Amino acid sequence: MFRLVNTERAKAGLNLVSFDNSLRDVAREHSDDMFSRGYFSHQSLEGLSPFDRMEDAGIDFAYAGENLALAPSTPLAMQGLMNSRGHRDNILSPNFNKIGIGVIDGGIYGKMYSQEFSN
Repeated sequence: MFRLVNTERAKAGLNLVSFDNSLRDVAREHSDDMFSRGYFSHQSLEGLSPFDRMEDAGIDFAYAGENLALAPSTPLAMQGLMNSRGHRDNILSPNFNKIGIGVIDGGIYGKMYSQEFSN
């Protein structure tokens, strides 16, 4: 998925994002939480936003965003994200230069993807 994000950014003439392990950890935890507790939302069941989760992890940012997808495969997840204006805007935002991606494999239920972006 990281390569696919950068492929889309390169096509649009944008800088490539670098992979950030702290953002990955936030993304993994959110994907796992959504899957294990049966919800799909940018807000956790406790009402925490992606920005709250990043701040709680000690990540400093001026710009940040989150994309979520549930799909059977990475290519289908990316296709869905690129076909959604808000998700596409995050992937192609010139304000972002870091990404972390968390994926939880739910077997027959598909994969839960979280993309966390920051500057």
